[in-house]
Amino acid sequence: MSQQSTVELLPSCHYEAPDEIKDFAIDPSSVHTTDGKTTGPSDHVLEAGAIDKNKPSQHKDSKIGRLRAYITTLQDDVNVYLTQRMKEADKDKNSENIQQIEQSIERRVLDDGVDEDDEDEEEGNEK
Repeated sequence: MSQQSTVELLPSCHYEAPDEIKDFAIDPSSVHTTDGKTTGPSDHVLEAGAIDKNKPSQHKDSKIGRLRAYITTLQDDVNVYLTQRMKEADKDKNSENIQQIEQSIERRVLDDGVDEDDEDEEEGNEK
């Protein structure tokens, strides 16, 4: 008789960007489910009364069932991480835009409050 293996392979993920490297791994001792936090309709859509007709079934207590739950957890972890990175990038971009606006205002104030657009309008009125 052949002996069945009790070892389960755990999914993992490797993310690499020019500024960061991150590895994602599954902790088999944590609770895992196929009902992902970052998949399915948004909270806004559900609050409006929509019903999630594509909601996945709960996983079975088998190797393949646990693998489904592990992959859902891994997908959630990656989605949360990438969403946070996008929010930080947007925040940095907004901060950069604000800084450029402030520098532009400062230049205009330092130029004795003269605004080139105002000068052009005045010249147009004199003609």
